Amino acid sequence: MTDAPTQRIARVTDEAPTERIDLGAAETQLIEPVRESTPDASEPPPASVRWWTSWSFIVATSALGILVVGLSYRLAEQGGNANIRYGVFWAGMLLAAIPVTARVATGDRVSGAWGVALLGVLTYVPKFLRNPHAPAYHDEYAHWRQALDVLGSGQLFRPNSIIPIVQYYPGTSGITAAVHELTGLPVFSAGQLVLFASHMLVLFGVVVLAQVHLRSPAAGALAALVYALNPSEMYFDTQYAYEGIAIALFVWALALTSIAARSTGRRRVAALVTALLCTAACLATHHLTTLFMVLLLVVVVAVVSVRGWRTRRREGRTPEGVAVWWVLFGGTVGMAALWTTFVATPTLTYLSPYFGGSVEQLSDINTEQDTSRVVLAPSPQPLWERGLTALAPVVVGIICLAAILMLRKVFKRWRADTLVLMAYGLMYFPAVLFLLAPSGAEGARRSWAFTYLGIALIAAFVVPRWRARRPARWWSRGPVITLAFVVVLVGNVGGGLNDPYRFPGPFRWGTDTNSASAEARTVGEQLAARAGRVRVVADRYTALQLVGYSGLRVAAPSEGFPAWKLVQTGQDPDPRLAADLRGSGFDYLVVDTRMAEEASFIGDNYGPTDPLIGQATPRENLDRLDRVPWATRIITTEHLRVYKLDLFLLGANLVEGGS
Repeated sequence: MTDAPTQRIARVTDEAPTERIDLGAAETQLIEPVRESTPDASEPPPASVRWWTSWSFIVATSALGILVVGLSYRLAEQGGNANIRYGVFWAGMLLAAIPVTARVATGDRVSGAWGVALLGVLTYVPKFLRNPHAPAYHDEYAHWRQALDVLGSGQLFRPNSIIPIVQYYPGTSGITAAVHELTGLPVFSAGQLVLFASHMLVLFGVVVLAQVHLRSPAAGALAALVYALNPSEMYFDTQYAYEGIAIALFVWALALTSIAARSTGRRRVAALVTALLCTAACLATHHLTTLFMVLLLVVVVAVVSVRGWRTRRREGRTPEGVAVWWVLFGGTVGMAALWTTFVATPTLTYLSPYFGGSVEQLSDINTEQDTSRVVLAPSPQPLWERGLTALAPVVVGIICLAAILMLRKVFKRWRADTLVLMAYGLMYFPAVLFLLAPSGAEGARRSWAFTYLGIALIAAFVVPRWRARRPARWWSRGPVITLAFVVVLVGNVGGGLNDPYRFPGPFRWGTDTNSASAEARTVGEQLAARAGRVRVVADRYTALQLVGYSGLRVAAPSEGFPAWKLVQTGQDPDPRLAADLRGSGFDYLVVDTRMAEEASFIGDNYGPTDPLIGQATPRENLDRLDRVPWATRIITTEHLRVYKLDLFLLGANLVEGGS
């Protein structure tokens, strides 16, 4: 008989382990598994390193791939065949990404960490190379201008005429201003540095989250790899804007709370307090991320509470972690309520049209064809990328179905919060439907960064178990996983932002990115020098330059404020609009004559209420401005005209001839 009992733990499987305690000659006692404990992931041992997964080869192919991506942008700037630039781009990306992905898939913990870091760089580089020195995306102009105004005034909560709600969420501009002051970098470069740090934090937050929930270091790296494939990761969430920063806070709040739910004592308190600080920073940075967090936490606390109640009734014990999730939920809801009530009061008004309008448009798709949106509408995007875009959700769906089949027999043995986070990923599929609605497309695109968190956990659960099955042949499963990786990567990026957002190019009217011109920037600077930071009516593309570079205040046309009537109709503004313009101080009108040469690439010149969506503005509407008595041209360039408005002269006779 031994001096002390020895413990033997059953082999790790998808079921919770049964512990056998050997008490020597006395007796052998079986202890039933604890149902609330998460089973250790069943995974194969780390694979051997081959030459194509050696770090020397990976670094070389990554560097070469980045150069090839840069070449695709040079080809795009020159115009020409779109198939060539798309082909060159994906040749570079796949050359860089496949070797490091293969190294992460070996299952080695150290290699996984370095591989995730390199993946973070590779998924950040395409957007960085797209416009490294100045803003190009719509939201980038808004946040860049906001940071400049914060630095110039020394105060947060400055008005913003591109995205007015940005005024009430100063997290992005505040941290950018701080980095600028600390480093001396230009403001946009400081913002890029902040976004790069956030981008890396997201991926390593996913690593921690997956390791905690799946109890496997290899699963953590694999989950980060899958998350890096989400449609928003390469372009949308790497732009200088508030969601790219807030998503890091969202992921780490969940990761730290998951740690707290499985810890005790000081470790639990420290993790939970840090999670609450991440939540507070998140709600001061981005409204929609906070909303996604609240909705997710509602489901988490509901499920863990019901599971806890059943466990108490059945087994007479309280599962660990229930109170932790309630603390995060209560803190998040309380802070969000205070913020939207006393600071960001316009938030609900700002968000409601996107949700209500998209649901209504979805219900009308079968009866009103003009309310629907054509997915993958005519664009330079090659057919092969479009096909992979359609195929990517199918591949993801197969992986999710496999997870459901694997979990069905051991469902009750997994922790409730793990199951909820996995199920959260399934919301990716109904979100795809909202791409059919004009108002819902933006929300659907923004949801991918959140729902793919669940997809990443699902894939990190499924793939190791599939690879562990015997016989495992590299030639049968390696190519399948590689093919799935390529389909999802290419397809998801193709389903994200449109061609002008992804590629630089020659001037193209009606795009946020390729409609920018030095001409508009110069006009804005001249007007600001002459009249100060005045209020201006302009089309949505010229407005980005006027606000971003000159700080002018630009009108935001809407149904109640149809400022587009000055240009998009051949009539004088009605008395109500004239009074609104005078009362708000909009004394200048800037017109780009290229709006009469072709229709806008994205459809409208003055926002969703523009009456000429899909049409070029009639040339007569623009020429008429030189004959009306209430508009006087004061600046003229090749394509731009600036008018001083005097709307008190409405109703006077037209001037013969014009200027």
